[in-house]
Amino acid sequence: MKRLAKISIPLFIIICLLSAMAPVALAAELFITTTHARFRTAASTNANVISTLAPGASVEVLEHDPAGWSRVRSGDTTGYIRSDLLTLPSGAFPATFRTTDGVNLRSGPSTDSDVVRRISVGSAVEVLEHDPANWSLIRFDGEDGYVRSDYLARRIQNSSSSSQSSGSSSTTTTVLWTTDGVNLRSGPSTSSNVIRTVVSGTAVSVLEHNPSSWSRVNVNGAVGYIRSDYLRPSISSVELLEWSAVKRMITRGVPLQVIDVRTGVSFRIQPFSLGNHADSEPPTRADTEILSGLYGGVHSWTPRPVWVIIDGRMIAAAIHNMPHSSSTIADNGMNGHLCLHFYGSSTHNGNASYTREMQNAVAEAYAASR
Repeated sequence: MKRLAKISIPLFIIICLLSAMAPVALAAELFITTTHARFRTAASTNANVISTLAPGASVEVLEHDPAGWSRVRSGDTTGYIRSDLLTLPSGAFPATFRTTDGVNLRSGPSTDSDVVRRISVGSAVEVLEHDPANWSLIRFDGEDGYVRSDYLARRIQNSSSSSQSSGSSSTTTTVLWTTDGVNLRSGPSTSSNVIRTVVSGTAVSVLEHNPSSWSRVNVNGAVGYIRSDYLRPSISSVELLEWSAVKRMITRGVPLQVIDVRTGVSFRIQPFSLGNHADSEPPTRADTEILSGLYGGVHSWTPRPVWVIIDGRMIAAAIHNMPHSSSTIADNGMNGHLCLHFYGSSTHNGNASYTREMQNAVAEAYAASR
C-alpha cells in the first residue's frame, strides 16, 4: 500500500489554544521550514500569501501553536505559517519541549502502539527526533517513547498578562470540538433552556470563550452556550488515505463525524456496506437536514469535499446528496443511501466519469487544508 503524506489540521479550523494550551510566546527563536510553506498575512488559508518559502528556509518564530499556526518573522516581514511545516534545525536536538495537554507516551509512533505512561499537561520533555506533522521521539523521566508532535510546544510562557490564562473571555472566533455529548443552552447556566444536545466530536464555532466557565458558540447555525470544559482543540491531521486502508478502519453501523470543507458544518454519516466505496446513511433526521441544507434543500449527485473523522484521524473524502437504492435506517428522513468516497475508491457500476468527479472532490478536501 502506498504511504501518503500527512498534513495539518484543516485550516478553517484555526485553533487558538486556550487556557493552558494558549499560543506559546517565544523569544524570536529560529525554526526552519520542512517543505514549501506559504507565508501568509494572517492565520488562515484565506489570507493573502506574502511569499512561498523553500524547504529549509529560516524564520524567527514569535508565537507557536503546535496544533495550528505560528506567527513568524521572515526578513523584515511578520506573518503566519502552519506550525506543522516548521521545526527546529537538526543541530538543535535534543531540545526541551513542553506538553500542551495530557498525552500518552507510546512505545512506537502509532496510536496502536502500547502506552508506556501518561504525561501530564505542561511537562518538560526532551525531544530526540521531531516530525512536526506526525510523531516525535522523546525522553521523559528516563523513559523513551513517542508522542504526537501537535501535543508539544517549544516553550510555554506562564505570564499573568495572558487574559485567557486568567480566565477572562476571548472573543476570537475559532473552532473547537466537543469531548462528550453536551447540552447547548440558551444561557451560561445549567438552569438555562436546552436548545439541543450536541454529540461528542462535533466541531463548534466559538464566539466567546471563558476556559473556566462557559463558552458562547455557534453549532450549525444555532447560537448558545456550552460548558468550556467540554471543548478542546482538534489534534488531528488531515490524511489522504487510500480506500483499501480506510475500509479496515471503519466499523459498519457506527456513525462517523463528517465536516463539510467549504462551510465547516458538521454532521454524521453511518456506513453499512464497504465495497468499492462506503454506502452510508445519515443516522438521524437531524443529520439528514444538515446535509440537505448544504445542498440548498435539494437532492444532488454533485460531490462535496469533506473530512471524515475515524478513530481520531481526519481523512479527506467526498459525498453526494442523492439517496438511491437500499437503506437500513428508518425515520432518518431519507429514503435510500448515499455514497462516501475516499482516495482510490470507485463507483459500483464502473462509471469512470463520476469516479473522477468524486476523486476530484477528495483532492479538493485534501488540498483545502494545506
